[in-house]
Amino acid sequence: MTPNTLQLGKELVSLLTILTPFTVLPVYVSLTADMPDVARKRALYKTLGTVLATLLLFQWTGMYLFRILGIELPSFQIAGGLIIASISWSMLHANPSRIQSTRTEDVEGQEKEDFSVVPLAIPMLSGPGAITTVILLSQQQRHLAGDLTLSALILFATLILYPVFRLAHPIFERIGVTGTRILTRVMGMLLLAIAIEFVVQGIIHSLPMAWQAG
Repeated sequence: MTPNTLQLGKELVSLLTILTPFTVLPVYVSLTADMPDVARKRALYKTLGTVLATLLLFQWTGMYLFRILGIELPSFQIAGGLIIASISWSMLHANPSRIQSTRTEDVEGQEKEDFSVVPLAIPMLSGPGAITTVILLSQQQRHLAGDLTLSALILFATLILYPVFRLAHPIFERIGVTGTRILTRVMGMLLLAIAIEFVVQGIIHSLPMAWQAG
């Protein structure tokens, strides 16, 4: 397996892990329990379309915003890694992260007729953790081909979410709460490793060049 293939696989795993669909499944099942299949499918299209648009927007424009604000990449790597670590820590305890959505947003989502954009797409799926990951991955690309490949990976990761949510009700019935928590903890461990790597990279890049060389 070539280094490029390994890197692509790593980036795809990072995207799928940070999107954490299994932590959102119980909420989605609850919100769509009484919906006819046609309406459920329409809401899912809207959710995934919003997720895709949000992640692509921040991939291509996110770092420019931070440059305007004078924020250096190493600082953002450290801050972003800490945000992702906080989300992963909640996942390890099988608890919803308050960074991804607050209790108020959850309640409003239950009460809203159209929940597909808020809170399901934003901030549950494409929240601060996913946005941070996309921006950090985009900064690792050295050429336009890498940026386009990352966009394709974001599209692929979003497409993978479709069958997961389309089959959400039978999946949730099969694996139940216990199975969902086990998957959440496993994904939380993977996400924590990714977060630590971002923090380490930020610290290394913050060091003077002499220290990095030594």
